[in-house]
Amino acid sequence: MRGLTWHGKGDIRCESVPDPRIEHPRDAIIKVTACAICGSDLHIYDGVIPTMEHGDVLGHETMGEVVEVGAENKKLKVGDRVVVPFTISCGECFFCQHGYFSGCERSNPNAKMAEKLWGHSPAGLFGYSHLLGGFAGGQAEYLRVPYADVGPIKVPDGLTDEQVLFLSDIFPTGYMAADFATSRRATSSPYGAADRSDNSRSAAPSCSAPSV
Repeated sequence: MRGLTWHGKGDIRCESVPDPRIEHPRDAIIKVTACAICGSDLHIYDGVIPTMEHGDVLGHETMGEVVEVGAENKKLKVGDRVVVPFTISCGECFFCQHGYFSGCERSNPNAKMAEKLWGHSPAGLFGYSHLLGGFAGGQAEYLRVPYADVGPIKVPDGLTDEQVLFLSDIFPTGYMAADFATSRRATSSPYGAADRSDNSRSAAPSCSAPSV
């Protein structure tokens, strides 16, 4: 398949890359029908995101049609149209169970590396360095979605790609920012209503898109 790949600062190429495959029973493979370039992709383009490797496939604002599902994925079926959130979340750990999906404790296989830099690891992210899992992104013809029975949002009939694509990242990020600002005005806590000072690990706000 073809995909947009990173080869260094300012060096992004469209080239042939390996087709994704089912690697876990909860996976799904989608045929990408729409994707976008996020402002945070500029950090990769500018070469300021560590642990990028030559040939990494970019992109985390993605949607498409399910073409294959793992044996344990009961949420999706072939032919479903889905929007795929930026964050990869297991749905079972403490943070996922409490709605803090971007703090998922299981989805980043390189969590120890991220902890050394930031003190704790966020969830794995699509197309955003090996520090955050090394997952191939969605600026390609096909995308493997881990834990696909948790994150992907099914698209109702009658809605176009253009109407729902931004549920993947831009809309929930804007919503989170507005909610966070409101919470800060309502409380003296630096984390607003999402304060988790009783827990030894700071919880990241949820970046999972709301259902449509």
